[in-house]
Amino acid sequence: MSKRSHRPVAFGAAAFALALAISPLAAPPALATPTPMHQVARPQHEVTPALTPTALLATKPKPPRDPARADVLVNKKYPLIPRKYVPRLTEVPGTGIRLQPQAAKSYKKLVAAARRDGVDIRLTSGYRSYAVQKGLLEKYTRAYGPAYAQRIAAKPGTSEHQTGLAIDVGNRNRACALQACFATTKVGNWMAKNAPRHGFILRYPKGMESVTGYAYEPWHFRYVGTAQAKAMAGSRSKTLEHFYGVAPAPRPNAAKPSAPKSGTLKNTKKTTANLNLRRGPSTGTTILKTVPRGSTVRLTGKKSGSWVQATHRGTTGWMSSRYLR
Repeated sequence: MSKRSHRPVAFGAAAFALALAISPLAAPPALATPTPMHQVARPQHEVTPALTPTALLATKPKPPRDPARADVLVNKKYPLIPRKYVPRLTEVPGTGIRLQPQAAKSYKKLVAAARRDGVDIRLTSGYRSYAVQKGLLEKYTRAYGPAYAQRIAAKPGTSEHQTGLAIDVGNRNRACALQACFATTKVGNWMAKNAPRHGFILRYPKGMESVTGYAYEPWHFRYVGTAQAKAMAGSRSKTLEHFYGVAPAPRPNAAKPSAPKSGTLKNTKKTTANLNLRRGPSTGTTILKTVPRGSTVRLTGKKSGSWVQATHRGTTGWMSSRYLR
């Protein structure tokens, strides 16, 4: 080979060596300067600050499905996952009733606050297993038929009581136990005003059956956590369904339908005696209220033997047709 033919090769080798010398691939990695721990970026799932009531409303959270969470949504359309879920439980002292630990702790504080106000609350129900709920629904179905039974009891696997986060409360003297009139009692009044301060909400409010799927239950409260309970109390979210956006928000200025004038419709009757309005078509069922003699009631059209379903001043139940005209 000529000298001329060697020059490109020598130049190329020198250039290649130079390139290697300045290439980041060839250079040894520099020692990184330690980053202070307070500046280290953490994974997103670890950065979960507690939300204020205002932030909770602004985020419009999706319905939580984990039954161990205090804010889980459970209803007829959102069953428990799994259906036979069993939570971690602890007994509420002196009651024999069990709840999830966080709910039990908050309930104890609620009871203490009520006592300071001269109110004595009685815990009547808490956790109910899948099997117990199944037996309860079957009992109500035999007594009232499936349609009415499912207005007052959940199917197993869809009950809030199965989460260990729901409570039923009452008066020590059992006045208006499991009745709509409980709302007017000392315990009922106190719970409606103060329960959210301790993380509990009235779960099945009056007039919300089309949303919740259940009749008005002023004795049934659900633990969701203090922040969320206060957020709901200060908003238009009357139910968990409204809060999670799975039910239309109630319109504040919606015109209420005018009540029919007495005697103008065929489905209105007057009571001829002080007549009990009961939860079901039987004298063995709970009395919702006593309707005074001469009162006007509106019939829904449902019958069971001599019993008819009727509504009096917002309360719907069953009464004997023998004392109506």
